[in-house]
Amino acid sequence: MAFDVSWFAVHSFGLDKDPVLLSSLDRKGIVTTSRREWKSDLSLERVSVLEFLLQVHGSEDQDFGNYYCSVTPWVKSPTGSWQKEAEIHSKPVFITVKMDVLNAFKYPLLIGVGLSTVIGLLSCLIGYCSSHWCCKKEVQETRRERRRLMSMEMD
Repeated sequence: MAFDVSWFAVHSFGLDKDPVLLSSLDRKGIVTTSRREWKSDLSLERVSVLEFLLQVHGSEDQDFGNYYCSVTPWVKSPTGSWQKEAEIHSKPVFITVKMDVLNAFKYPLLIGVGLSTVIGLLSCLIGYCSSHWCCKKEVQETRRERRRLMSMEMD
C-alpha cells in the first residue's frame, strides 16, 4: 500500500475561499512544495507507515487558517498493478498565529537601552575630560584700580 498525501490551507475564517495547495507527497516519496506569497517555510515528512507530518517554520500572520490533508491510497493488486482508491479528507484544523510582543521586542529593547546608556555615559565622560584637561585656559584676573570718582566741582 502507498499513499499520495496533499496538504491544503484555507486562509479565511469561513470556508468560502478556495483551498491553497501547500505541499504534497506522492506514492513514490517525492515531495512537492508550491510557491507561496509569504515567507514561512514548510516541510512534509512521513513519520510512520500511516502518519504524515506538515511543519510550518517561521510562521507569520498570513499562516492562520484552516489546514487539512487529502490522502489517496494506492493498493497493489496480486497481479502487481497499482489501483487508485477513493480520496480521503481529514477534518480541518484551525491554526492561529499569536505574536508575543514582550518576547519579540525584549532583546532588541534591552540592547538598545544598554547601548544608548553606555554611549551617553561615554559622551559625558569625554565632555568632562575635554573641558578640564584639553580646553582649560588659565584666566588671570586683572585688578581694577580702586579710584574714587572725583566730584565734578573739583575740575
